Amino acid sequence: MTASITRGRTAFAFDSGALLAKARKLGCDQAEVYETGVVTTPVNFENNHLKSVETAETAVVAVRVLKDGRVGFATSSRAGDEGVVDMAVRASEFGPEATFEFAAPSPVPEGLALYDETVADWPQEKMLAVGQEIVDHVRSLEDGVLGGAMVEKYIGYTRVATSSGQEVCADGTAYLALASAELVEPDNMIQVWRYSASRRLDLDVGAMKADLTRLYRHSRHNVPFRGGRYPVIFAPLAGADLISPMMACVDGMAVVKGESPWRERTGEKLFADHFSLYDDPSLPWGIRTTPFDDEGTPTTRRPVIEKGVLRGFLLDLRSGKALGQASTGNGYRQVPQSLPAPRASNVVAEPGATPLADLIGGIKEGVFVERLMGAWAGNPYAGQVSGNVHIGFKIENGEIVGRVKDCMVTVNVFEAFRDSLLALSRETQSAPPAAVLPYIPLDAVSVSTKA
Repeated sequence: MTASITRGRTAFAFDSGALLAKARKLGCDQAEVYETGVVTTPVNFENNHLKSVETAETAVVAVRVLKDGRVGFATSSRAGDEGVVDMAVRASEFGPEATFEFAAPSPVPEGLALYDETVADWPQEKMLAVGQEIVDHVRSLEDGVLGGAMVEKYIGYTRVATSSGQEVCADGTAYLALASAELVEPDNMIQVWRYSASRRLDLDVGAMKADLTRLYRHSRHNVPFRGGRYPVIFAPLAGADLISPMMACVDGMAVVKGESPWRERTGEKLFADHFSLYDDPSLPWGIRTTPFDDEGTPTTRRPVIEKGVLRGFLLDLRSGKALGQASTGNGYRQVPQSLPAPRASNVVAEPGATPLADLIGGIKEGVFVERLMGAWAGNPYAGQVSGNVHIGFKIENGEIVGRVKDCMVTVNVFEAFRDSLLALSRETQSAPPAAVLPYIPLDAVSVSTKA
């Protein structure tokens, strides 16, 4: 038995008051109860056919205790399980030193756009129809093309309660849609996809189909390309790889451990004037919009980079305490069963004023990178991003003329965003897991090809 989650009215699976009371009874100095429940309904199409339709309902509780100067942690997915407190207390005997305190009572933002009735009421048959529409469209592109689609909706809640008196809860909805087209030939492989996610049902199926068609048509014709230094436009999916080293460097624990090279550089101008990057948990209908983090700390929109200047770091309770600062409300859990750590909410880069068509039109010879592959293998703290161009196109005399293959781009992000960042596009697009980015043009990017 798990929590009952229906249209924003939640019957909790766990009694946080009872869990906190038990922790006090067992001699804990402080305790924190984190609970989350979710109903997911995924519809999956693979290779032109419906693969699965499911509905799953889960609830998880995670308990942290501070006892005798150490931290204990345990989780459970059994509704009403008070034994999770006993497990956390036992774990504290071998846990790390307790260097922080759990969240104290503090008001959290109200009125954030988190819950959409149309997502909660979205019937499964309509989700199936969306997936089928996407697959049918992909199949119509060309004989032999394989279409895939995933359409999923979430209805859930998160609650945090501490022995200090903080108690917060929020209901939320979300959908995720993924559309793909794949063609495999003896000497060629095309794999393009489109992604959309939001807390409200603003899915534009027509736009997804049009984007897939455009990407597929561009990919169908391979053109020769030689290595060198070129202007390169990074689409938001590839741009997320460029932003990744910056987010690694503002991670509070990386700062505490001395891994981040930016610890003493707050207030310094690191990048071009026209580059600003925000952590925005208040973004209307953002996939990670939330009034509080997974430690119960209130959230707020804050600049990470503002007009090229480093403004601060993303901190949870532990890293904030270590740096002598308050948590910034960025203590998130990768999964409910993991400990919180400094992470971003919605990552938003401020767009420019230049239409994408003008960016492309202004390039005599260059590359448009839709997706990179393997870019994570670089050294984030040095700003180094190297990745194979999974889907990319040659720009010639202001037009996309075909797909480039067997190419790799190498960018020192810290140098490029300081010295080589051209005008950003006015168009933005979502990129997983939770970023909203413009198209990012960089000058003189190193592009290597097979000899």
